[in-house]
Amino acid sequence: MSVQWLPGMGFDSNIFLVTGDDPFLVDTGTGLNMSRVFNGLSKFVKINKIRRIVLTHGHMDHVGGAAGLKEKLSVEILIHELDAPMISDIDNWRAQEEMFGIEMEPFEVETFAEGVVFSSGENDFRVIHTPGHSSGSVCLFDDLNGSLISGDTVFSGSVGRWDLFTGSYGDLVGSIKKLAKLDAVDLYPGHGPCSYGDAGGQIVGALRYLGDA
Repeated sequence: MSVQWLPGMGFDSNIFLVTGDDPFLVDTGTGLNMSRVFNGLSKFVKINKIRRIVLTHGHMDHVGGAAGLKEKLSVEILIHELDAPMISDIDNWRAQEEMFGIEMEPFEVETFAEGVVFSSGENDFRVIHTPGHSSGSVCLFDDLNGSLISGDTVFSGSVGRWDLFTGSYGDLVGSIKKLAKLDAVDLYPGHGPCSYGDAGGQIVGALRYLGDA
């Protein structure tokens, strides 16, 4: 399997490792459980082979571990351009610290836009901009095998919140309708269990959850 799942613990998001000759991580959790993260990753890959972290959005439960990983691994950290201010702007960052009760320093990131492809050498994942949970939320989709890494846009059985900073119910509905047009097979969400073989059904269920199906 090209996507390996490290389930979140506590406030941590799920973390996904896309394997291949050039493996990369998607999201990092809060950073409060990094020894567990390193132990989990080491079962699938030599840690120093990881050179990139792709963040699905800028909330601390997904990005808090990025700075520690960068310090240990010298990785590049990438996020959609619209969510970069959540990390780089000190006021936005302090607001997140208050919400999660975690104190951390902001860190530097590189930005990307919709349509960029991240390749592990084994699989190519295309960035799909899916605002709603936040303005710069993204999903990553492998058109070849139907793997969808959905961040907090779609979960197995529900959706992410839209009442946080830069969130929007209308945008979230539009984003999930966008995902419904994909031939998605396996769903790798930001929280909760993955769904193998029924990603399309989970997306339709998300629209029903929102009252738009």
